[in-house]
Amino acid sequence: MSEFLSSHELINLEEELRAADQALYVNKNSKEGLAKSFKALSLRTGWAIYLWDNDQGLMNLKSSEPPAPKTKSFNEAIKFALARKHFSVFIFPINDKDSWLEAKVYFTSNPDKFDGVVKCLFILANDKEHPFLLKSGKLVKLNMGLDGNFVLRDGSWISANDIP
Repeated sequence: MSEFLSSHELINLEEELRAADQALYVNKNSKEGLAKSFKALSLRTGWAIYLWDNDQGLMNLKSSEPPAPKTKSFNEAIKFALARKHFSVFIFPINDKDSWLEAKVYFTSNPDKFDGVVKCLFILANDKEHPFLLKSGKLVKLNMGLDGNFVLRDGSWISANDIP
């Protein structure tokens, strides 16, 4: 399984999450390696990170507990997330058709504020955007360096994905 985010992208995202006072979103077409990348972040930082899956609901990536009850729909999951009182990070991949439609309806009818202790990261397909996120959210640009895939080490450019 490949990594969803390289190590330097994960560090950049960690800094963005720490400072966030609004919803964050990332454009990425693939979800491959998503859980693995964010579980590594959760274990390194100690954060409670939940990943939403429209088949299972919200899952805590650090534990093997079953998914949170009544969180299979996007609407229920976001309400569950925003009701939390402690620092938590919720990842919502909404790049398939059904979740995208649910999210569009939710954002249009619920202008919630994402400025509390709960941090929400929405993962959208590259060709998707929503007026709510454009106005009230922040796009996290993960690409760094030349094109985000290479870094300079010992005088030569190497793939960032090869760095431990």
